[in-house]
Amino acid sequence: MLRNNKESAFTIEQLTPNQSFEKGNGKMDAHDYKEIIFLFSGKGSFMIDDELIDLKPNTLFFIQKKQIFRIVKGEDLNGYSIKYKNEFIPSAGLTYKSTYYSKLNGYISDLKFIKFEKMGIENIKSHFNVLLKEYYEPEGAFTSKAIVQHLFISLILKIERKAREIVIDTTKGKIDNHNKVLYTNFLNLLEEHFMVNHNMEFYAEQLSLSRRKLSDLVKEFTGVTAKKYLLNRVMLEAKRLLAYSNKNLKEICYDLGFEYPPYFSTLFKDMTGHTPNEYRKIQQQK
Repeated sequence: MLRNNKESAFTIEQLTPNQSFEKGNGKMDAHDYKEIIFLFSGKGSFMIDDELIDLKPNTLFFIQKKQIFRIVKGEDLNGYSIKYKNEFIPSAGLTYKSTYYSKLNGYISDLKFIKFEKMGIENIKSHFNVLLKEYYEPEGAFTSKAIVQHLFISLILKIERKAREIVIDTTKGKIDNHNKVLYTNFLNLLEEHFMVNHNMEFYAEQLSLSRRKLSDLVKEFTGVTAKKYLLNRVMLEAKRLLAYSNKNLKEICYDLGFEYPPYFSTLFKDMTGHTPNEYRKIQQQK
């Protein structure tokens, strides 16, 4: 197996107290993978895009693909970090319409973190520990990769079960499982195509829904229409590119699927309150 290699589809490492992070020294990391950080002791903070989040013990933190992440400060950290790509999951060969695939990318996507009570934390900690030990089996160990894959799936499903409990409790049980699967499928489809396709007819057709039904579905879970959700996602990517890349405005405009830079600039200002250049300057001053 590959060990902590950039090209690996899966890595797990232990966070230890001797790892220290001082404000401003943390490296910005534009994720091309998903990450789960499990902290069972210590304190600190990190940035996800432009949001500062406190590190708290007995908590799982979720960092999605393409998010910008940086640890700002960490003290006496104990825990684990898992970085993975969907191709590491055996079921990832299934299409986004697969119910099983949705379960591996469902309720977790609604949450930034999960705080565990003391009674539940030992079970999760034990699962991470077993996964870490198997990951560091000698190179070429018989079926090691397969074991890690299935241990990881088991962990994800356990976390997903907890995330589902939280989401359902938050929505007071008023959640339709069929609609949740459709909504998750929309999110997966959107992540694959939002930079090249802003046409809601495309997404509705792929999900075998009418445009109106898709809009109502997304509004049920987010409070905004499907079109607004897509534009919010595009603007988030625009903010990342303006803050963390050297691309000029035209390049960013074309990268995000817009044909006319003036239209993109107007839309960006309408949705953020700043022109793209103003936003870039603000971020550079931080």
